[in-house]
Amino acid sequence: MKTDILVNGVLNGSVNPQDRGLQYGDGLFETILIESGCAVFLQEHLERLQKGCEALAFPKLDREVIISEVSQLISDKQSGVIKITLTRGVGERGFLPPISPNITRLVSYYPSDAPVRKSLTSMALLLCETRLARQPLLAGIKHLNQLERVLARAELRGEEQLEGLMLDTEGAVIEGTMSNLFIVKDDALITPKLNSCGVAGVIRQVVIQQARKEGVVCKEAILQLDDVKNSDEIFMTNSLMPVRFVDQLRLNGVVFDKSGSYAAWALDSVLKAMQQELDMNFGRSI
Repeated sequence: MKTDILVNGVLNGSVNPQDRGLQYGDGLFETILIESGCAVFLQEHLERLQKGCEALAFPKLDREVIISEVSQLISDKQSGVIKITLTRGVGERGFLPPISPNITRLVSYYPSDAPVRKSLTSMALLLCETRLARQPLLAGIKHLNQLERVLARAELRGEEQLEGLMLDTEGAVIEGTMSNLFIVKDDALITPKLNSCGVAGVIRQVVIQQARKEGVVCKEAILQLDDVKNSDEIFMTNSLMPVRFVDQLRLNGVVFDKSGSYAAWALDSVLKAMQQELDMNFGRSI
């Protein structure tokens, strides 16, 4: 299927080879599910993008321009993925960023025939050798420096229904290579704190908010590998899955069975939140 890309508003435009996004990974991105012609949780993605702009000292995000360009690409589309990428643009040679950068903006649409998953599916979780470095200045945002996840993802090559579990350099459990982690222990949801590294996922936040609304105990905590091994249930979230339960936790050749009921609750809660957004914008059903 054809991919449409707007580069600074120009359809299928080009990026300068001297762009700092290419030269240094000096930029941010968001990946957004398109369902029934709607960019799901778009405002939440833009909130995180704005936080990223503040962290990297980019100019304030022009939300209206991005919303307009997203709408331009998906006006007649049903399902797929939008990717928004911002870089600091072209600057002088060297690491020193320009004082007044001319931001490069890319909005890409990737069509898909597959709608969002309404039924709960499973995945296996394998501990990755690649670890995440601690850097509080970049914790939570989706920046373009993702080589740790590239290396970790390469460890999983050849297996489809498999996600990699990533620790930080101090041994704390952080997230999957492309997803956030929730464990269940004694009827409480627990997700790792992301103060030092990791990406604060939009669906992760939706699950936390829905738990608060529905009276489900949910907290953020520093987790170790033993906490995951001794949990009652594990599930993973990201904007495109949006929830999958872990049926196998593979550690040092030992397989733990970790299926349970909270993942089904999480998926149902996310789907309800998605439906509310679709009702508000279009009156459509997922």
